[in-house]
Amino acid sequence: MSSRNRRRPPRPARPIRRSTATRSPRPPDAEVVVRVSGPEDLVASLPTMLGFVPEESVVAIAMHRRGTRSRVGGMARIDLVAGPGAAGLDRAEIDRALADALRRHLERTEPDSVVVIVVSGEGTDGPDGRPPHAGVVDALTEAFAGVDVPVTGAVWTSRVAAGAPWRCYDACGCTGTLPDPAGTLAAAESAVTGRVTYGSRDEVAATLAPEPAAQGRRRRELVDDAHEAAWTDRELAGSAAARRDLDAVRHAAAELGRGVVLGDEEIARLAVALCDPRVRDVCLGFAAGHDAAVDPADAERLWTLLVRAVPAPEVAEPATLLAFATLDHGGGATLTVALDRALTADPGHRLSRLLASIVTAGIEPGAVRELIAGAAAEAGARLAA
Repeated sequence: MSSRNRRRPPRPARPIRRSTATRSPRPPDAEVVVRVSGPEDLVASLPTMLGFVPEESVVAIAMHRRGTRSRVGGMARIDLVAGPGAAGLDRAEIDRALADALRRHLERTEPDSVVVIVVSGEGTDGPDGRPPHAGVVDALTEAFAGVDVPVTGAVWTSRVAAGAPWRCYDACGCTGTLPDPAGTLAAAESAVTGRVTYGSRDEVAATLAPEPAAQGRRRRELVDDAHEAAWTDRELAGSAAARRDLDAVRHAAAELGRGVVLGDEEIARLAVALCDPRVRDVCLGFAAGHDAAVDPADAERLWTLLVRAVPAPEVAEPATLLAFATLDHGGGATLTVALDRALTADPGHRLSRLLASIVTAGIEPGAVRELIAGAAAEAGARLAA
């Protein structure tokens, strides 16, 4: 924060409330649908489902029965730990800790079964001839058995790339090579929605990393000045001030869509405008097409720009809006990186914590769209009153 001790109004944060408001006009088939015909297709679809190519990871995938078929539900990924732990933990203790973390994440989705995929180019086969990291697979099987969820499949691959070998951990001895991840049906369906798959999670983080100006003194002071101006305006004009702020956000999204470069003062004003829950909640609906004045693609570009341009703690607002926007069309790594930015900038940020809970609970995108539509409609009605 600035070294200038300026009196500033608190930034209230209001959780989204459920509503029976109208559903989003976006059709359900805008979601990424993953269809697989075997283990190799499921492994090759990981980059599409995660939003990036995993390395040295263990991924647990919740499966839900629908008649005679199973549907891919929530997913949880965690980095593999090589060798003994820094705290003196042995390999078995590390594997149990990883398994417990994955189980806690997925059990809230109430899966009927779980599939485990290990991606690791390190290590050698164990004495029983099973693929590397069999211990973590066994730990996961035990952890999920404790909540009456069977692990129905476990597969290892050295990397997620065309021609990479894969092997099953079970006694069946199934093995093969992966198809091209870019050629899977899941990748094709993802491309239709415009979802980007990155080469690694670090690559995703780099696209949302703060630019130098966001951490500079001038940007901080401009945001401080904008806070004081907004406080005065809101005290004097009430809802009219919020409506002006909302119009400023709509205008900025349209300008960005036309290729206009936003100036420092405008970025500062937008950062402060989004700190008003009335404005932010209306903006939740932009990327889902709930506001006729805003192109969803322009809104997502604006949130991305502000995530890079706005200092902490205000960056929590556009970061959470970006996370909601990406959740609406599939989520992936951008969602988790944006949420990390929000919670790091403002650990007490209620909206981002709510979204993190929604993601952890594995709520389907259609239900989230309805929830967002209700929040945006309620906020819009309050401003129009």
